[in-house]
Amino acid sequence: MSFAKRFNTAKTRFEYQAPDNTPFFKPAELVAEHGIDKVYTLKACYVNKKGLYGNEPVLITEGCFINAPAHIAEVVEQVVKDENSIKLVNLNKVGFRFYEYENKYGQQFGIEWIDL
Repeated sequence: MSFAKRFNTAKTRFEYQAPDNTPFFKPAELVAEHGIDKVYTLKACYVNKKGLYGNEPVLITEGCFINAPAHIAEVVEQVVKDENSIKLVNLNKVGFRFYEYENKYGQQFGIEWIDL
């Protein structure tokens, strides 16, 4: 891969374009509405580098943006930089679902990646 192709990442390489009025949801809100076992198809993702609490990963599905757990920010950054991962996302071959865990802050939700 050429230097330019590898590092010119300002323009998204994901094919999905979410409508302007697409709402943001927290994992807890989606689990409450759809249950813990629902599988979401990943359409795109990015890391908001100007988040109030540091880097904030965002997962994009059909119809919503999801404020993902901070601990997957590094994974999302790797996805955005990887040509093969972008290709798989664009082909609707990547999904995820939530799982629950508890820590000192109470009930939390993590992301389990799924090959579709």
